[in-house]
Amino acid sequence: MRRDGSIGPPRSGDKADCGGYAPAVPARKFAGPGARATLWMRIISVWLLLIAPLAGCGYSDSSLYPRDIRTVAVPIWRSDTFRRQIEFRLTEAIDKNIEARTPYRLASVKHADSVLTGRVVAVQESVLSSSFQTNLPQETQVTIVVDFTWKDLRTQKILVRRKSFARASTEIPQIGQQLPDAEQMAIERLARAIVNQMQEGW
Repeated sequence: MRRDGSIGPPRSGDKADCGGYAPAVPARKFAGPGARATLWMRIISVWLLLIAPLAGCGYSDSSLYPRDIRTVAVPIWRSDTFRRQIEFRLTEAIDKNIEARTPYRLASVKHADSVLTGRVVAVQESVLSSSFQTNLPQETQVTIVVDFTWKDLRTQKILVRRKSFARASTEIPQIGQQLPDAEQMAIERLARAIVNQMQEGW
């Protein structure tokens, strides 16, 4: 009972029966939505800091290539076929793949660590299927065959050498695809496959 006769716990300032004052009861504080949001933000920040180093341990295409090579020279490839400018188109596609997918820079033979040379051995066309009505080719495959060598110019060591290396693409005239389209697709597939061969472990 309070000193004024009312019922309830002692209020701040009321004298206790022992002659002193009853201590003030501090108000209880509850964490609101803002405090909880701040706590979650701190937890998420710590979690991100912990997983950040792990994210850098992943592998990319560039990590698969020899690290002691910095530059590659790619002279215009030769061609043993009569396909017009196919060697220029293939060399250009190889250059683009090296720049986009490897840690190497393109350089002249005089200033490069290594050189990638090659020649187009053959361009083959084969009929995969024919039309029943006209007996004309309905599906044709274009295959490009090459020989190539990748050599370290500092040590003269052969890094990669492939003979009769080929990639193909398919021409389907009924959907509007023309032979040059299929040939260009074969060139792009071949260029990508050649650059893949420059990776370690092949």
